Amino acid sequence: MSTTVITGANRGIGLELARQCIQRGDKVFAGCRKPDEAPHLEALQPHSILPIDVGDEASVLSFTEAIEEPVSLLINNAGTSITNLGFSRDEVGVMNAPVGLTLDLIRINGLSAATVTRSLSERLESGSKVANITSQIGSMVVGSKFNDLPYAASKAVMNMVTVQLAAQLEASGIAVVAFHPGWVRTDMGGSSADISVEESAQGILSTLETLQPEQSGAFLRWDGSIHPW
Repeated sequence: MSTTVITGANRGIGLELARQCIQRGDKVFAGCRKPDEAPHLEALQPHSILPIDVGDEASVLSFTEAIEEPVSLLINNAGTSITNLGFSRDEVGVMNAPVGLTLDLIRINGLSAATVTRSLSERLESGSKVANITSQIGSMVVGSKFNDLPYAASKAVMNMVTVQLAAQLEASGIAVVAFHPGWVRTDMGGSSADISVEESAQGILSTLETLQPEQSGAFLRWDGSIHPW
């Protein structure tokens, strides 16, 4: 049985990734900020539901210390958006975005991929895989078209974390990739988005199953195709 760790597993893509991993027989350690308020996740009956605030290093450490076995797959999915934090789109352009808000999103969305992965590094073995759920908005090519500095900057940071983790963990045989999950019909993506959470999660997991070591450090779309940086 493979052991899979997923952060932000209480809703959206994270919840569906947890569901599909459990369905295929993985032993899933699911992380979310408030386990007592995650009925949909609890209904899936993962091996364990653990509290984690990915923006708090002490919380990250407590989370990873509770996992005492080798991990085959780590999915860094937890994150937030400016609307979740009470800001509107017209408040977060590059000309007016609050610096504090931008730094908060960088810490939560971007640097958390580093803090969770390095805290769990002793559980990762040769052949393990790390998937960072980023966004096309973190791409220099695509991000210029979106006037949302905090979110775009935070995902660009996650992309940099991905390539640096890939370089550092290469000698250990651990592959690290970043995924743009697509424009997905979730609370964050909205009802008019292109694809369902089921399609996105299935594509990500199928790509990870066949991922080769030489692909480590790649920026991929949910369907396995290459995304431009």
